[in-house]
Amino acid sequence: MRRKEILPVNIDRIVNTYDAPHIGEDIAVIGSLRSLPTLEEPRRMSLCLFLGICTEGIVTLNVNGKKRVVSSDSVMVVTEESVVDNLRYSDDFNGFGIFISYKMLHEVLQNVTYMSSLFLLSHNHPVFEVKKEDIATARRYFNAIEARILAPQHRYRKEVVRLLILALLYDFNNVFENVINNPRKEEKQSRGEHIFVEFVQLVEKNFRQQRQVQWYAKEMNITPKYLSEVISSVSRRTPNEWIDKFVTTEMRNLLRHTNKKMFEIAEELNFPSQSFFGKFFKENVGVSPSEYRNGIE
Repeated sequence: MRRKEILPVNIDRIVNTYDAPHIGEDIAVIGSLRSLPTLEEPRRMSLCLFLGICTEGIVTLNVNGKKRVVSSDSVMVVTEESVVDNLRYSDDFNGFGIFISYKMLHEVLQNVTYMSSLFLLSHNHPVFEVKKEDIATARRYFNAIEARILAPQHRYRKEVVRLLILALLYDFNNVFENVINNPRKEEKQSRGEHIFVEFVQLVEKNFRQQRQVQWYAKEMNITPKYLSEVISSVSRRTPNEWIDKFVTTEMRNLLRHTNKKMFEIAEELNFPSQSFFGKFFKENVGVSPSEYRNGIE
């Protein structure tokens, strides 16, 4: 029997289905997660990230095939390509959440470190408990973001929303890193998860100069074949895909947020030539570096 295609979850679909406050396809806010229906069939996050906060009750769901339980004062991070299904709520469940496009994240995050924390959370800790003061902080950011989204006459509302998201991630990045580096006893990492975390953090520090899987395997004292098998099994991405994702994110940041010339960026990221740099970028982003710098996605 042919399997059904996994339908995508993207901001456009969320906006059209739930009439959520939004700015284009960049961001949408859900004031009450209770308004979202239960879900049996799998759905795949497409080109966006979801940050949800549970304030009451319990929700259970599967994220990439693993059951998760979200209770009061918990945060859920679901990133691009993650598959969610079997979503069910308790009668008293509620919370709030934000869908952020990766286009906006690339505009907001000029430091790839934040992306690393989000990558690791989505695979090993998509659900985690936080302090009540962190929930209160998130609520204040949410209210401020929603207020600006609902003020279309505000000349700089998109710029203000970007800054609020950046501030939110600054505040939460400390929480994210504590979760990654200090997992709860009942969530003790498997050997594969430990290798995945070590690999991504190693890539984060070295991707500008090192893009060979063999180099990372040697640094970790394992074989390239074993590293590839583990990373692919744990994250559903190959080591090369992870390396390319870090490189591409940094390319976007340097093109959009600096005045560096193409050859300077190519040298900084250790490409043998500007033409090779351009070819790599177009293969991974879909447009040339100059087109991207001029605002074409």
